[in-house]
Amino acid sequence: MSQAQINVISAKLRELFQLLEEAERRRADKDRILRAVDELDNEIDRMVMGLAPERITDERFSTAADALREISEKFKSFRESVISERYHVAKKQLSELQTTIRHTHRLLILVRAGAPVPFVFQVSSPQFAERALVTAPETMVYASPMATRIYNILVRKKEATIPELVEELGIDDRTRDEVNRAIEHLLSAGYIKIYLTPDNRMLLKPIR
Repeated sequence: MSQAQINVISAKLRELFQLLEEAERRRADKDRILRAVDELDNEIDRMVMGLAPERITDERFSTAADALREISEKFKSFRESVISERYHVAKKQLSELQTTIRHTHRLLILVRAGAPVPFVFQVSSPQFAERALVTAPETMVYASPMATRIYNILVRKKEATIPELVEELGIDDRTRDEVNRAIEHLLSAGYIKIYLTPDNRMLLKPIR
């Protein structure tokens, strides 16, 4: 169903690109283009209804909602350009909208499938990850507030070195031991892993 829906949306996008080309040559009228815009909007609604996340209320849902909000904003700008007959601008906006729809389609599939938070953030646009409010597991919050802060940073940044974490957390020598204990807690609990880069830098990455 998902692949069939995205195929229909792709066909509607191609139709709109063609109509905009024709409109620039005065071979298509504005009303015809706006009808095609409405049809595309309806198909996106069907895609969302078919892929709406079930039983997911954490930051992954917020990330998906942000992606859908971006589609709505771009759709509004695109429609306004068509109404004002700025077809050259509308073609560029439609290309950007196509990219956003594709990205959102992939994101909704992952969220609906229950993909881990770090993985969802990896495929999200950077601005989504920056805006998302990460909710650390409740057991972690009670066990180590510092571990919670470190985990949130790693989920948003995808990876970080210990010096980078220390700088972002504003840690001084008095609290450095607390950071080390928090990292040990995250490692033992299986929330993060250590990776070595080719230049032998140690990176911390979230794994769930």
